[in-house]
Amino acid sequence: MPVSLANGPGLIDEPVTPAAIHPRYRFGFVLNTTIGNMTRYVNLRKYAERDPDVEFTWVPVTHCVAPTSALGRAVPRPVHLRAAVLRQAWPGLAALSHLDAVMLHLFEAELITLMRRRFMKRPVVISSTDEAPIGDPTSYPMYPHDLRKSAWRRRLRFAIDRWRARQADHIMPFSQWAADIICEQCDVSPDKVQAIHVGLDIERWTLREPKPQGRGERFRILFVGGDFERKGGKLLLDVFERDLREVAELHIVSNQAPPPRCEQVHVHRNLKPNDEALVELYRRADAFVVPSRADLVPWAYLEAMAMECPVIGTAVGAVPELIADGRTGFVIPRDDGRALSATLQTFIADRALARRMGQAGREHVLTRYNAAVNVPRILDVMKGLVDKR
Repeated sequence: MPVSLANGPGLIDEPVTPAAIHPRYRFGFVLNTTIGNMTRYVNLRKYAERDPDVEFTWVPVTHCVAPTSALGRAVPRPVHLRAAVLRQAWPGLAALSHLDAVMLHLFEAELITLMRRRFMKRPVVISSTDEAPIGDPTSYPMYPHDLRKSAWRRRLRFAIDRWRARQADHIMPFSQWAADIICEQCDVSPDKVQAIHVGLDIERWTLREPKPQGRGERFRILFVGGDFERKGGKLLLDVFERDLREVAELHIVSNQAPPPRCEQVHVHRNLKPNDEALVELYRRADAFVVPSRADLVPWAYLEAMAMECPVIGTAVGAVPELIADGRTGFVIPRDDGRALSATLQTFIADRALARRMGQAGREHVLTRYNAAVNVPRILDVMKGLVDKR
């Protein structure tokens, strides 16, 4: 209930909430906002700030910072990027002694914060990540930049990541896939690891009217992926042109996609996250397909399911965790063009099945990946850690 503060003789008492007097908790968030992580930051902040018991310090950081001076361009690129990241993260690092808890999704800032813990125990440190330490490269969905690293660099990074996992007070990965790797390969107690995905902003990703039935029209396939090659765009394009061009049309959202080679392929460039044009493409699509060669916890599958699109993904990273195989879509083997073609033709032959899976997908997002539900869960975990400390 609101309480009243006496303002002195002759002044009217003004109702204020307890949080307006003094918030119970002070939380900081130093977060990577590059590419898909920007969506995560926006959703987390929107729903977190509805909690009146918390005073927030937000520090968004991007890795994509080009040097602007001649001196900056003369510095080796990795050094420049690390320096730029730390410069952006500094407001959060400078505020650590005033915070009850800090959530970090930024390698450099987390290293500094954990080393500081040797001298200062405050605040509670929560490590948040979409990836997991690469202990076994043969089973990990390696990105191109990871594949280019030498074996000794990968071993060094794994040793550092293992140390970080052990030093943090709590670890909150986006997926159970990452949580299992952290526990098993870094020897971290499961009590210290809790997978919670921030979730989708359902207030934005919602159908304003019934999804078009598409009777008598070509089946509309949608692909969304900035890294066209890694996301399996080439495989999808080859399969479409070979097997599906007579019965379907393909819409590709990617700045890296090649120019279309047939009139049934449509390439959409320069669309931003949450762009209304992108939302409309999801709304009109009959199926969403990203046969990724390497991925962690891609947002696009959740966006598609929220818009009642059945999804087809590959068994890499946490993708099998996002897709309820056989209920909201299908998970196929990586680099398997035959399986991709057969699965798409199943949808084309049975549009009622595609619609049922699409509807199940939205329910799946509402129950498991809803930011309005998951963000309060994240804050509750942080409050519990602070209270226990």
